[in-house]
Amino acid sequence: MAESPRPITVRHPLAFIVGTTITLIVLLGIAGTAIYLTGIPLSSPVPVIFLPIAIGIASWATLTKRWQLLGFRGINTPGPTSIIALMPLIIVAALTAATTGGPAALTPVAWLGITGLVLLVAFVEETVFRSIFIAILRSRGTSKAIVVSTIAFSLAHSVNVLTGQDLDSTIRQIVFALAFGLAASCVYLHTGSIWPTLIFHVIFNFIQLTSVNQTPAIVDWIMTAIMFLGAGWLWSGITRAEKHPRGRRPVAQSHSR
Repeated sequence: MAESPRPITVRHPLAFIVGTTITLIVLLGIAGTAIYLTGIPLSSPVPVIFLPIAIGIASWATLTKRWQLLGFRGINTPGPTSIIALMPLIIVAALTAATTGGPAALTPVAWLGITGLVLLVAFVEETVFRSIFIAILRSRGTSKAIVVSTIAFSLAHSVNVLTGQDLDSTIRQIVFALAFGLAASCVYLHTGSIWPTLIFHVIFNFIQLTSVNQTPAIVDWIMTAIMFLGAGWLWSGITRAEKHPRGRRPVAQSHSR
C-alpha cells in the first residue's frame, strides 16, 4: 500500500502566515506600481504575481501527492446537511447575479481573459488562505485556524487601495472579504473539501467582472451579514462536533491515502 503523504506543517505557523500575507501584499503593490509607471497594458497586477504562485502550488502538490490534503476531494458529508451549509454561498451568488444588471457587452478576448483571471484568483486564494493556512494551524486549535486565516485573507485585499480604488469601496471589500473568509473557512472545515468555496469564488468574481454594474453598497452589506450569520452557525457546529465526536472522519483532513 502506498505511503500516505505527510501532513502540511511548518515550524512557526503564525510567522509563516504573517510573512506570506505581507509578502503577497508587497509584491502586488510593487507589480501594480510597475504596471502604472511602464504603461504595460494590464488592468491588474494579480496575474503577474498569482500565475507563478499557482504553478508552484500545482507542481508541489503533484510531486508530493498532496492534492487531497489541500482539499481537492469529495465532500465528507454529502446530502441535505451539506446543502444547508452551502446556503449562505448560494444566496450570495444569487443576489450578486440579480443586482448587477446582467452581462456586459464584452469581446471574446475579454471574456477569455476574465475567465482565466477568476480561475487563477480562486485557485491561489482558496489554496493558500484556506487549504494551507488552516492545515498548518489546525494543531493549534480549529478556532485559531479559522480566525487567523480569515484575517490574513481580509488584509490581503487591502492592496486594492493601491490600485486607485476609492476608500469606501476598499473598506466594503475588506469587510466582505472578512465575512467570506470566515464563511469559506467554516464551509471548508465542515465539508472537508475546497471545491465548494473555490467554485463559489469563481462564480462570484466572474459575475462581478462581467456584469454591467457592480453590486450596490446596500447589497454588499446584506451579503456580508448573510456570510457572517452562516459562518457563525457553521462554526458553532464545528466546535460541537470536535467536543463531542460521533465517529466522523476528521474535517478537512480525511481521504489522505
